[in-house]
Amino acid sequence: MKVVSNGRLRDAEDVQLAEKIIELKNTKDHWAVIDLLVKVWAKKSPDEVKAQKVVIQGYKNSLTDKKFGQTSGGKDFERRFILSFPQNLRMMIGAVFKNDLVIDSKFFAEFGRRYPFFMVPEKL
Repeated sequence: MKVVSNGRLRDAEDVQLAEKIIELKNTKDHWAVIDLLVKVWAKKSPDEVKAQKVVIQGYKNSLTDKKFGQTSGGKDFERRFILSFPQNLRMMIGAVFKNDLVIDSKFFAEFGRRYPFFMVPEKL
């Protein structure tokens, strides 16, 4: 079913989702909103979920240390690859939180703990 929201014709389901996100953002912590966004991303983008599995497996196959996710970055350094974060999911989170959420290494580490599907190494 279509409804008019903010002068635009939209799916009623999308409007309800937006209302739920706003409600969660105003009443719960950011992880409750992110949990909903991850579920919505997986439901609306099953092909991306499958592609993400392939991408993560490719990353895992290229690791020099699979347990901790280390890659060889060249002859001068090594780096640790923690998770693969899909662009569309990142954009969804960014659209909801804009500048309200610090997305840094601590955020990514916690995201990996909460959503191990996106993790590359076996351990954080």
